[in-house]
Amino acid sequence: MKISIPLTILLYLFWLALSGHYTGLLLFLGALSVIWIAAIARRMDIADHEGRKLRIFSFSAVPYFSWLLVQILLSCVAVARMILSPIERLKPSVSTISAEGMTDIEKVTYANSITLTPGTLTLEVNEDSLEVHSVQSDLIESLESGSMSDRVRRLFPKKKPQ
Repeated sequence: MKISIPLTILLYLFWLALSGHYTGLLLFLGALSVIWIAAIARRMDIADHEGRKLRIFSFSAVPYFSWLLVQILLSCVAVARMILSPIERLKPSVSTISAEGMTDIEKVTYANSITLTPGTLTLEVNEDSLEVHSVQSDLIESLESGSMSDRVRRLFPKKKPQ
């Protein structure tokens, strides 16, 4: 129950930001749909269970998402340069990236971060690896360096044994 109300508020704010419509009927229907989704999440017993791991209103995620935004912008420029350049050719590749030792929420965050970055797409999430498609093999090499996976792991600190 702790996370259901903040989840509802966060979902509604997200809906408001995406919709851009602020008429009475649409505000009411948006609130109704968000309450419905939060109720479904609560009934499925996933709102509180997964929400505690995410720490929705925590500022610890700000450095990661700031870094990710910069990476997205840099990747946008690199992909646009590849497409517009008559010399540089696209060299698509598919590779397996290690996700060994990651929890489920870490793997999902890692896979979504890869997919958000232009030029890369997570095709499949396995037990200890991610299958990633890239328009350029250099992008795969940067993922294999492990900086993104390290940042994802720091986003979700492990509990210390007592």
